Order: sequence, then C-alpha cells, then structure tokens
Amino acid sequence: MVKKLRVRMFGVFSAAYGDEVLTFGRQGDSKFCQLFQLLMTRPGQGFSKKSVAEVFYGDEEVENANASLNNTIFRLRRYLRESPLPPGEYLRLEDGVLSFDSGAAAVESDVWSFESAVRAFEEEEAPRRRAELCEKACALYQGEFLPRLSNEMWVIKQSGLYHEMYGRALNYLLHDLRERGELGRIEDLAGRAAALYPGEGWESWQIGSLAAAGRYREAERAYQEAAVRVQRDGGFLSRERQAQFREMGEWIRHPEETAEEIGRCLREQGAWEGAYGCALPGFSDCFRVLKRVTAREGPVRFSLLLCTILGPGGHAAGPGYWEKQGARLREIFRERLRKGDLYTKYSERQYLLLCVGVGREDALAIGARIDTDFRKRSGGRGGVRCRLLDEGGTP
Repeated sequence: MVKKLRVRMFGVFSAAYGDEVLTFGRQGDSKFCQLFQLLMTRPGQGFSKKSVAEVFYGDEEVENANASLNNTIFRLRRYLRESPLPPGEYLRLEDGVLSFDSGAAAVESDVWSFESAVRAFEEEEAPRRRAELCEKACALYQGEFLPRLSNEMWVIKQSGLYHEMYGRALNYLLHDLRERGELGRIEDLAGRAAALYPGEGWESWQIGSLAAAGRYREAERAYQEAAVRVQRDGGFLSRERQAQFREMGEWIRHPEETAEEIGRCLREQGAWEGAYGCALPGFSDCFRVLKRVTAREGPVRFSLLLCTILGPGGHAAGPGYWEKQGARLREIFRERLRKGDLYTKYSERQYLLLCVGVGREDALAIGARIDTDFRKRSGGRGGVRCRLLDEGGTP
C-alpha cells in the first residue's frame, strides 16, 4: 500500500504519514501549525502570500507582517524536515504564491476532498452521479472545521463556507433518497446533521422518515432528543423552525396504552433542578394557558419577565459574548429559581422568565437578584436588564 499524508480537519485535527503521526509538538494552535492546516484545505493549490499574512497577522500588532510570515514558513519547513515525511521541499513560494507541493508524498485531505466533491456535484448534470457526489461529501463531513480553533477568524470564515456546502449537498441527497424510498438512510443522515446543527430543520427529515416507516416510538424519542438539543443551546427557534417543530409533533402517533403507561410517559424524568427550561413553542403554550385561566377564573398571580443580557459597558453585547453569558444566565435560572418557574430563550441575548404565584414587587426583586448574581459570576462585567412584561390580569 502506498503511503499517504492523510490530514483530517472536520471534527478533529489529525495528520499522519502511513502509521506515523505528525504531532506538531505541544503547539497544535501555533501559527506554523495553522499555516499547515490552511495549506491542507487545498493541497497543491496556491495561496497569495500577501493574503496569508493578512489572515494570520492582520489583526495583530506586528511591525512587519511579511517578516512574521517568513518566520512562520521557516518554522514549518524545519518541522516538516524533522517529521515522518520523506525528504523533500514541501513548501513552494514562487512569485508571491505559497503552496504545499505534494510531489514527495501523496496527500489526502478530508476538507479538500469534501470541497472537490461539492464543487463537482454543483457542476454535474446527471441526477444519479449528483447524488453519489453528495453521498461522498456528507460522509467526509464529520463535524465542524477545526473546532479547537473556532475563535480564529480564518477558521470561522472557512467553517461557515463548509457548513453551507454541507447543507446544500445534504438537502439534495435527502430529496433524492426520499424519491427512492430509502427511509433508513434519511434517518441516519438527517439524525447526524440534527445532532451537529440543532434547530436548522434536519430534525424534520429524521422524524418524518421514522413516522413514515411507522416507527412512532423512535420518532417520539428523536423529537424529545431534538427538543433537548435545542434547549441545551438556549432554546431559540425562528418562527419558521417553531412551525416545523409543531408539525413534527403532529406526525407522532402512539399506540393505545394503559393509564399507568401514559402517566409514566408524561412525567418529567430525572431529578428536578431549579426553573424548567423549554423551547419557545412550549413556553408560549404555558403562557397562553395561564392567560386563558385568568380570563375564565379571574386574576392569577404570575409575572412574565424579559431578561436582556448587556455588554461590559451596559451596551448591547457582541455575538461571542451572548453565547457565553447566555449559558451563565441559564445556570442562574436553574440554580437560583424555583422548580415551578419556567424560562426560554427568545433571541440571542433575550430570555423570557415566567414566575407563577409571584406578583409585581416580588418579580422586580427577582430581576434585581438575577442581575446581581450575573454580575458576580461574570466578574462585574455586563449585567442583565429585567423588564416586567405581564403580571397576570386581563388576557
């Protein structure tokens, strides 16, 4: 068997020549390792040296980005000479264009193979061949691009590009499989996509295929798992996704069961801990029921709070901050609030909190405590602005 340099960057980073691993020492996130990874996205293809310098040093305070890149190239060359690869000059720099020359060792990159398959699919006209190329691309896509470097701007850009490619290929493949009645393949592919990207709509393909096959218990389990994934990521769904979730719920049919079995099905599993988190559709249903009860029976004590995460200076926060601080706010809901309270994520930095049996003054006090606790957990930076939206009463 001919030895190859095999590089994997979807889901995890690894590089090996035959059975010998390229470790890059303890500097897996260093610039020279990142340069290797960037070149491996398109081995053999040229990259403008000027653009590479901008990618790696454009946002850093360096006196000479070109000199810094030259040093990085030197370090990578030295590492490759000492690596398990056969002797050779792997880095080529001609006329301001940098590339990885695979003449001395054949290269197999999952990212480049994936991109090539998607590009070929988009140029191919024969339906059967298009589906085969999509199948190949989806098999190669084993997770996010270089997840350990997810804060690097060039990785964020490339990851978004591959994410979109994966979505196009998978969408075509799922439609093709549905026409051929291959429900099992749809379930597998859509289930994996739903686990990678909850709330993007792949759940409907997975659950729909199970329901179409009459496997309603598995469809319900997949529906519950999808809801848990969405809630784990904050519970936010667009209006379109909310409608999809409601539609998926309607596909599920149960066989006739005893009252005891139905009761077990409805009961919450595991130990209760603080406020109950759910996706926006379920939260909306609970709020609307309370309003109906109020209209029929008279005022019911409850308070609906809008909790908005603020940035370090009291202003709107940036995207990375919202995700990190959103998880912190959800911890407060689970640890500091009562079991009968309910919360959901409404937008990237907005959460809704429903406190049953709580009037206006107590609700405002709860909001103040949430803000105080949040500031302590975030080192005094930012805060949470809590606004009372509803305190029961008229529907």
